[in-house]
Amino acid sequence: MKIKKRRSSKTTTLKTRTRPRIVCPFCADMLPVAQPQDGVFSGDGCVGGRCTCGAAFVVDETGRLGGQALLDAQALLCDGDLDAALRLDSNSLDVRAEPYIMAGQSRIRRHRSTASGLPHAWILRRKKSCEN
Repeated sequence: MKIKKRRSSKTTTLKTRTRPRIVCPFCADMLPVAQPQDGVFSGDGCVGGRCTCGAAFVVDETGRLGGQALLDAQALLCDGDLDAALRLDSNSLDVRAEPYIMAGQSRIRRHRSTASGLPHAWILRRKKSCEN
């Protein structure tokens, strides 16, 4: 579905026109708009960013690639150092998954037992006792 801008002859897709924002579960600030990121495990990069509190987030737009999104978020948290990202364990991280409403998605259908298939933002932060 294409939407025409009123003052321009260019067309943009609804997905690129509206960028959803979510609140960081660790500091309650708004996370920045997700941007393409390099230096992660995914060969073609990922979409995510960093919060002002130090948390890293990655958006899983399909809702089915949570493991890949977590690895990419770990790489962002370690500033692209993939070896350090692989050494992180669950005892040193706080992990949250927040629903991420994509542009053009007006409501979320609830599944019985899982939210599989719904877009999520995976947000990671080092636990306070584990920071260097």
